[in-house]
Amino acid sequence: MKILITGYTGLIGSNLYMHLKEKGMDVDGIGSKDADLTSLSNCKNIINGYDTVIHCAANTSNAFDTEKSPLVHVTPNVAMNANVMDASYHSGVKKFIFISSSTIYPPSGDRAVKETDYIFEEPYGAYFPVGWMKRYAEVLCDMYSNRLEKTMQCIVVRPANIFGPGDKWDFAKCHVTPATIRKVVERHNPIKVWGDGTEVRDLIHIDDVVTALELIVKKVDRYSIWNVGSNTAHSVNEVLSMCMEIENYDAPIEYVGGMKPMIPVRKIDSTKIMNELDWKCKYTLKEGLEKTIKWYKENHVL
Repeated sequence: MKILITGYTGLIGSNLYMHLKEKGMDVDGIGSKDADLTSLSNCKNIINGYDTVIHCAANTSNAFDTEKSPLVHVTPNVAMNANVMDASYHSGVKKFIFISSSTIYPPSGDRAVKETDYIFEEPYGAYFPVGWMKRYAEVLCDMYSNRLEKTMQCIVVRPANIFGPGDKWDFAKCHVTPATIRKVVERHNPIKVWGDGTEVRDLIHIDDVVTALELIVKKVDRYSIWNVGSNTAHSVNEVLSMCMEIENYDAPIEYVGGMKPMIPVRKIDSTKIMNELDWKCKYTLKEGLEKTIKWYKENHVL
């Protein structure tokens, strides 16, 4: 099996690339500085010769930026996803793994969402453009897998909120978990929290995500959709409390008013991959935070 990972300098791609290399697999990577994947001709030149493509590449931004300028995020991703898939199809790729997102899911309250839950409702308002962009790519996966005379088996992976080495750490670009880690490690006083800290997420360490992806690469050869999460959920306040406990640091917390929750609660049901592929998380949230804090202090990468 000859594997290509797109976006191999990002959070998922970089960790997956190293993990599969360590497992002795024949894997190459392509990053944003290597080629423009919004160009179909570039995609065809790069993908030719591979039988498995893991498409991790994405033009990412936070929800605030997406609300202000949605097309800055959506347009290049729509082009890239379509071109990478089409080039893979015409190059004879046998297995195409698309890294989607839990933003495709509609509001579900306190109920954990399953793989079949998004079909008839809209994504959350704050992530409406991103959710629909990912949904469109998933429709293409269905088309290439099931609706053409010659098919390419596509596998859709919807991760929960990932954190760990390789994440973005710049406050202007990063998500809440790396931002929280930075504030505690760097001894901010007070520690500022957007909103009231009650937003709830399923958080998963990157090492657990790559072991799930390894199993999917090795064992799944048919069109299917997989949630990959911890099957637990924690609030921003809980994450902050754990980080402060790990670092033995205490400081006043300042809640920044006027910030409405982007998604008040998002829980992911990952029972399917746990039962069918015998996968489970190795790390609890606290253990994952401990690993990430240790890595950040040793590398201090912004």
